[in-house]
Amino acid sequence: MHDTTELRDGLVDLAESVTPAEGYEDRIMRQANRLRSRRRLATGTAAAVCLAVLVTMFRVVGLGSTPHLVAAPPDGPFLGWSPVGDVNADLVSEASEVWDQAGSTGPHTAVRAFVATHHPRLGSAVVVLQGYDKLGVARLAFFTGDSGAADALRMRVDRPAPDPVKTQVISLVGPRLTGAVGEVGQGSNASTIAIAVAMPGVTALRVSSTAVDDEMTQDPGGPTSRLVVKRFPIAATAQTTTITGFVKPDRPFASAAKVFEVTGEDGVDGDARAVSAEVVSRTSHQIVVSYPADQEVLPGQLAVEAEGLVGRVKAVDATRSEATVELVTSTGFAGQVYTNISDVPGSVRGTGEKLVMENISADGEVYQTNRVLMPDPSQQSDQVGAVTIGRASVDKAAGATTVELTPTADLAHLTSLFIMTPSAD
Repeated sequence: MHDTTELRDGLVDLAESVTPAEGYEDRIMRQANRLRSRRRLATGTAAAVCLAVLVTMFRVVGLGSTPHLVAAPPDGPFLGWSPVGDVNADLVSEASEVWDQAGSTGPHTAVRAFVATHHPRLGSAVVVLQGYDKLGVARLAFFTGDSGAADALRMRVDRPAPDPVKTQVISLVGPRLTGAVGEVGQGSNASTIAIAVAMPGVTALRVSSTAVDDEMTQDPGGPTSRLVVKRFPIAATAQTTTITGFVKPDRPFASAAKVFEVTGEDGVDGDARAVSAEVVSRTSHQIVVSYPADQEVLPGQLAVEAEGLVGRVKAVDATRSEATVELVTSTGFAGQVYTNISDVPGSVRGTGEKLVMENISADGEVYQTNRVLMPDPSQQSDQVGAVTIGRASVDKAAGATTVELTPTADLAHLTSLFIMTPSAD
């Protein structure tokens, strides 16, 4: 066994052999401080990244500020909007001449264009002008080509200029935009066309219709023109068309924000005119609506809303400017209908609570969710502006002649609607 003294001395010798050189402790402390600094930096960076991710997430889900669409200052009584794209001077000149000759409001002065271009979707030119008429009244006019006259421009509508402060989009919706004035398009042109022009600042414009079952719409996050021209089935009307404007915020990963959503505008010669009405009272089978005193409403005209047919005008109190509308589910409601696309004819009647399509041929095929249309007597054909009354609730059984329908209009929560009246022309 070793002496304890020898053991102690041996340990001392070993300790001396590993004694740190001069300044070793300082180097160790400096290295430790550097490690601590790096850890603090990494921790701070990670915290900043986490905060940025959270902020981005809040912006994506819309918790940040909503983009504000600032209207361009009015140009007197006119919309102070910049033109859409390159303006074709020859088209502006041609449209101005047509405008002066088409009615009694010319000649026009201070004419300027919002749109003057050839559009592939329409297959002809689209021109939108504003200017003063001979009485000094500010006007707005739409022009498109006539397919039966070498695409010569035709004036489609001449309106008073819209409110230059409140207006965010101007539009025209109708089936009479491709042929002679007042005529429905034929062949491949037999469709309703929507033309919409949005104010500067809009980065995407979406035009949709409830007359279309499965509609592909563009991504509002992607840039689009402020001008949209779109074709719909010929049953589509301004009242079933919705125009939505979006603005994409100038922030990474931010989604486009909706800044307006409005119903399309009509007014082409030959189109049925929609009279707006407000619901003032209701029962389980009918509603009473109030309409503007300067409008004419008659029994037999259809009452509609964006999703479809509400009912038919049963009685009118012209003194009070009120109309009684019989709902489609009422026992007194009946009419001729046909299925969309497959064109299976039949008739409908209300049962008090439900709606039934009957008098269908035994071999006629009607499937669940098939759209059923009712012709509008205010239109000039059974197809133009035909109104969706409902959809088949189930498949029609083989050999059966009836099938139950589900109304497309929300009859229980109506506050306003349109009454379709014939064109004044």
